[in-house]
Amino acid sequence: MIHDAVAAIAGEINRFLQSKHNITEEKVILSNLVNLDGTIAVQEPDKIILTVTNVEMDKTQSNVGGYSKTSSGAFTKVKPPVNINITILFSAYFTSENYLEGLKFIASIIAFFQFRQNTFTPQNTPEINGVFERLQAELISFDTRDLGNFWGIIGSKYLPSVVYKIRTLPIKHDVPTPEIPFIKKI
Repeated sequence: MIHDAVAAIAGEINRFLQSKHNITEEKVILSNLVNLDGTIAVQEPDKIILTVTNVEMDKTQSNVGGYSKTSSGAFTKVKPPVNINITILFSAYFTSENYLEGLKFIASIIAFFQFRQNTFTPQNTPEINGVFERLQAELISFDTRDLGNFWGIIGSKYLPSVVYKIRTLPIKHDVPTPEIPFIKKI
């Protein structure tokens, strides 16, 4: 589910950037910034790196289960999904000669979310059709101290970047449960 959401967002942003800047290459790539051994993960410069930096439970969504009526009139127990939010980081990994170009693409990513009104639905993002009903994006701001801590945790030097929280991804695995027959008479 997380991979579906992130891939769909990256694809939509790439199409937006290609149209806006009249380019053919995909500027947004999905990757860590650094490998587990501390080396740089991306070898191709002049890209925007999309990285998932956090997965958290969405405590604003209900996690109460219930029962669902089947076509035969019986009932089956329904387990609620675990609703999560993901935090995604867009980093401008551009050479020094193309620093301003990197800033241009960061601004374009902000423009993309503004254009989309921070919302992804099956109508404007066909890749999420049947997977998610709606995803909502929220721009996250850090003060200088929090920004330093954030980049320290990532294990990388600071890059021009923007962070969005994507709400709410329901994660579930449906397993058939025994049917509870409908009580017709007491």
